[in-house]
Amino acid sequence: MWRLLPRDTRLLIIVVGVCWLALPVGAVDSGQERSSLELLGRMAKALSEREYEGTLVYLNGHQLSTLRIAHRIDGGQTRESLLALSGPIRAVARGHQSVTCVLPDARAISVPRHPASAATLHSGALDIERLRSHYLIHLLGRSRIAGRDTRVVGIIPRDDLRYGYRFFVDEETGLPLKTDLMDSAAIPIEQVMFTEIEFLEEADKQALVSTPERTRPVAALSAQTATSTTPADPSKIVDAAPWHFTALPAGYRLVAADPPRAQAEAQVEGGRRWFMISDGLSTVSVYVEPDQEHGFTGYKRVGAVHAAGRLVDGHQVTVVGEAPLPTVQAIADALRTQP
Repeated sequence: MWRLLPRDTRLLIIVVGVCWLALPVGAVDSGQERSSLELLGRMAKALSEREYEGTLVYLNGHQLSTLRIAHRIDGGQTRESLLALSGPIRAVARGHQSVTCVLPDARAISVPRHPASAATLHSGALDIERLRSHYLIHLLGRSRIAGRDTRVVGIIPRDDLRYGYRFFVDEETGLPLKTDLMDSAAIPIEQVMFTEIEFLEEADKQALVSTPERTRPVAALSAQTATSTTPADPSKIVDAAPWHFTALPAGYRLVAADPPRAQAEAQVEGGRRWFMISDGLSTVSVYVEPDQEHGFTGYKRVGAVHAAGRLVDGHQVTVVGEAPLPTVQAIADALRTQP
């Protein structure tokens, strides 16, 4: 009987089962769908406008980490810092133009800031109509996170090319206080949850989580901000020349690339490029650089993140993202140089 049910129906049943919440009595109707879409829209708005700091836990498999986060909006731009409270001392500062990581040995690494995925609680516009083509979106009930009331929305993939999500959205502010990233069986792969959070209405907007003195970066490398088009506007085309993507996985498309200045520098430096592929929720990054003698080929996995590497016309192509392996592999195989 179970195997005779449509896949979408089985996934929805699993999601409801593993989430200890109780669904409201009654069938899921168009009104409930509208409510779930409105909740997602409110969440996206809150992520781009709200300032906060707090403590969160990150669970990946059997590995649990505790982090301190501070999130500010400065002139419409996001600034954020993360400090590990458990394990080796680590810190990440995400600014307007770059992301700086401080490692346990006090080394600092700065890289260009690229858009983040939905599972990491970062801001970004959600293309609701586009999501509906590839995900089922339903309200799953209510819960309490960090002592606050939340409404839970499930985003369930219609195929095996993307992961699913559960967002526990704060009823008062619209911020997601917990995010579950789920596999095709609706089993959480990664979970991020606030244990306490403070919303900063009048707080000092210059204050970020302080980094211990012995781990402060000794230098910060300048980086160009990656430019992107709004996924909801298909009329905008991202320039990938001299590269192009052939058939991408269903629902995925090129939404961002290096800014023009970085593209010009890439030609001088031998063709280093970066692209972002997205289905409107899941994101995958593609890195292209001149082939080194011992380049990465094949596939690797760390938690929900898959990586694929291959050689294309004398260049090392590395594809990394929180997406199933077949999706990452297909994106890697789709990259070509223009004839």
